[in-house]
Amino acid sequence: MTSINALSSSGSDTFDEGPFVIGYTCCFTLMGILLVQCVIYFNRFPNDRMWTKVLVSVILLLETIITVFVFHGFWIGATQHGSNLSWVVAVGIGGQQLVPDPLWSFVALAPLTGLVSSLTHGFFCWRIWAVRKSMIVPALVMTLSLVQFAMVTFGGVVYGLVPDTNVDRPMPFYVPVWLVGSLVCDSVITVYMTISLVDCSEKSGFMHTKSLLTKLIKLTIETGLVTTTAALIELILAIAFRVTMYHIALFYIISKLYANCVLATLNSRILLNQTVDRHKTAAVYNNWHSSDRSGGMPSRNSADVIQIHTKVETSIMMDPYDAVSHLPRQGMTDSLC
Repeated sequence: MTSINALSSSGSDTFDEGPFVIGYTCCFTLMGILLVQCVIYFNRFPNDRMWTKVLVSVILLLETIITVFVFHGFWIGATQHGSNLSWVVAVGIGGQQLVPDPLWSFVALAPLTGLVSSLTHGFFCWRIWAVRKSMIVPALVMTLSLVQFAMVTFGGVVYGLVPDTNVDRPMPFYVPVWLVGSLVCDSVITVYMTISLVDCSEKSGFMHTKSLLTKLIKLTIETGLVTTTAALIELILAIAFRVTMYHIALFYIISKLYANCVLATLNSRILLNQTVDRHKTAAVYNNWHSSDRSGGMPSRNSADVIQIHTKVETSIMMDPYDAVSHLPRQGMTDSLC
């Protein structure tokens, strides 16, 4: 592991353990929520596209591995090093902090976290394409997402994400690239998707379609704010408090926030499962004796007309964005806009 300056001029061999306690607690809690969401998803939507189910399975597998690694660090620090939870990121030698050597399970969190975030960005980029049928914005977002994935992997594996307390030296380049890249991806996805759905809503002439789009807009903003806010807070903590490990609390849970947002979006179809009513009217003429001999249609004045009203109900249990394309609308193509 690359040598890094002493972490504390006072010779302390530990960090403030508060961020670790918060990180561990939130990590395990969010994992439980994710498991519940996955059970709901696989039970309620067994007919989803294969690639969607594979994506959910991969995210669940990655998050399970991340949780196991986080628990490994917690267990080692709590049982073998005098309840020193911060031992996972820096080993004290002889009571003096020398060369930090992060625990292997902590080092592995960086690439796994970056991978989950990139998969999440890819999922929402596909949604942008489904709405706009344009690859420009999704391609730009995914390029930036892959860059942040590379930076967090590089920083985690090579440097262990251990802070450098020498404030006179510039911050390692990978930290702002990683955090700013993730923040920009989240922001662009949220803003562009919201604008796209608002545009579709304005073009729709059907109230039920507008209602569905309004709910999708609200869901997009809510899930986008979760990941964007978390990325922003982690960026601020990593830069403004670079001599601490305050950002570790967000680092432990950021991937699970991404994963839960994906599942929340997919499971939102349960709440969106409203029926869309379409009424059609058919007129049947049963007074055929009044028609002329040439076989023409009877006149309205002489015919008895039976009005038949039919009610068609469509259940929305598909992907919430795809569902819009199955709703009746005016002046909109199958691509939603």
